[in-house]
Amino acid sequence: MSSASGQPQFTQTADLAGDCSLGADGQTLRWVFVAMITASTIINVIDSNTLFVLAPSLQSKFRMSNTGYSYVVDAYLISFTAMYTGGGWFVDRVGEKIGMGGCVLWWSVAGMLHSVARGALSLGIFRFLLGIGAPGNYPGALRVCTTWFSKEERGLPVAIFSSSSSLGSLIAVPMVTWLALRYGWQSAFLVTGFLGLVWTAIWTLVYRMPHRPVDSQGTARGSESGDAMIQQKPESPLQLLKNPNVRAIVASRLVSDPVWLFYLSWTPLYLAQAWGYSLRDIGLYAWIPFIFGGAGGIFAGVASDWLIRRGLKPARARKLLLYSAGAIAPLGMLIAFAGSAGFALALIALMAFVSYIWYINTATLIPDVFPARVVGSVLGLMGTAGTLLGIIFTWFVGFQLDRFHSWKLLFVIAGSGHLLGSIILFRFLNEKPTEAHSA
Repeated sequence: MSSASGQPQFTQTADLAGDCSLGADGQTLRWVFVAMITASTIINVIDSNTLFVLAPSLQSKFRMSNTGYSYVVDAYLISFTAMYTGGGWFVDRVGEKIGMGGCVLWWSVAGMLHSVARGALSLGIFRFLLGIGAPGNYPGALRVCTTWFSKEERGLPVAIFSSSSSLGSLIAVPMVTWLALRYGWQSAFLVTGFLGLVWTAIWTLVYRMPHRPVDSQGTARGSESGDAMIQQKPESPLQLLKNPNVRAIVASRLVSDPVWLFYLSWTPLYLAQAWGYSLRDIGLYAWIPFIFGGAGGIFAGVASDWLIRRGLKPARARKLLLYSAGAIAPLGMLIAFAGSAGFALALIALMAFVSYIWYINTATLIPDVFPARVVGSVLGLMGTAGTLLGIIFTWFVGFQLDRFHSWKLLFVIAGSGHLLGSIILFRFLNEKPTEAHSA
């Protein structure tokens, strides 16, 4: 639908998910699906993070400079950026069962191909292929939560699957380190990729849409769900960007997503270069920030649901937590002046906590403001925006390190992202969804 100004206006309708029509079996089944999208997110992150854990070793083996390493990371981010929007549209078009299954299968095979890399070029090609499939997990998982849970219940399941990315990072560090030290670096890519193949087989067998009763007019009670969502033609990204709320939430992630991409991609190298950590040291200590990331994600979901039960509107509850996270984030600038690796890791852990609060609540905010048929597409646009600037920042990190051999400016820049994102949301996001009307 379009307004007279040409901007798409979205009607927020009532949610189907979570009503009594699900029955006892449905109430149980939806948590099975939460467990599955949590598992897919963990596998997704393990596959993506394997390179980061092995970065100091592979940098030496393939004789890569910091700038060369940034190119390999960017190869992934470039395809990830394009396919976050494309993946969101694809999942909205075919549904989460086929969409997620296809994406997990693709990235798992691409992850296993890393084991045959013979240099920076082939490693970059396989990273590019990985980035094509990886982003589809997130709009697909959000659609599962939108389909099976009402907005009053949605904060926790979204927090669970989103926060599990920190668990994936937590698992990846010791797992990949152990595999590489015991069986060689190739085994880390093969084992982590194989996990996705197993998940795909199970998902294809068990996932289904909820059964809904129909009203007297023969339409599904509540909002768009099931086949009805798939059959409606999704709005194009350009159409979505005409909506001011879409632009606001996309812009907020444009400036904040590069922060966590920086910590995720560069922390092992930072510990190796600035503090002399070996691969074994990285395996022993680099997992610590991800515990705090997971805690931040769970806190974000539980706290937003609690605020809603206390009477706050869903969008306002999410925004309150986002503003709080944005106010804390500048403390990350102190990493630039850390006097020990322990203090630096503690501050990185704080940034992980803040980043996951941000991820969970911006994602959960989408179905609060937009109808179910476009949640995957809006999330895709949001992810694309964040990784687009992340590509530029990743290159800048490599350039800065090779040219000036200093991490200080990088941590100062990273400490400002969430605060700027909060300001954008405060100024431009309208909590109230606008009613649809024809031009």
